[in-house]
Amino acid sequence: MNRLATAVFGLSLLAAGAACAQPGPGGPGRGLDADGDGVVTAAEFEAASLQRFDRNDANKDGVIDAAEIDAIKKRFEEREGGNGGPGGGPPAGFGARMLAQLAAQDADKDGKISKDEALAASRAQFAKADSNQDGKLTGDEFRMGPPGGRPPQ
Repeated sequence: MNRLATAVFGLSLLAAGAACAQPGPGGPGRGLDADGDGVVTAAEFEAASLQRFDRNDANKDGVIDAAEIDAIKKRFEEREGGNGGPGGGPPAGFGARMLAQLAAQDADKDGKISKDEALAASRAQFAKADSNQDGKLTGDEFRMGPPGGRPPQ
């Protein structure tokens, strides 16, 4: 599998986590803040990461493989109106950032993302966002977003 597809998958998972962390209307159960208290705990963040992994593991074999990564890439292309990179290439902007984050999750570089790899990346993202290291995300920590800017709401 090519590196871009792997990168894209890592980005999508990390950005999705950042997007879900944003407080917003909808009350309890919305996004990462499962109990609606305005705080995202490490457990809530991890649970959301596992949910995203399970959604992307279409064949439910415990890994996100090249075919599933291609499907994720296609979804980004469709969301971005087919406006890929130069020459009709891969997604640009948000989609490209998400795909790059996804690729970064493939720690052993075998072309697949295991649940353990996804969780390790999620834990690292949470630790990076938790600027005061108190084990929860609040206030400005919600606004961390993925590299290159916040995902669309």
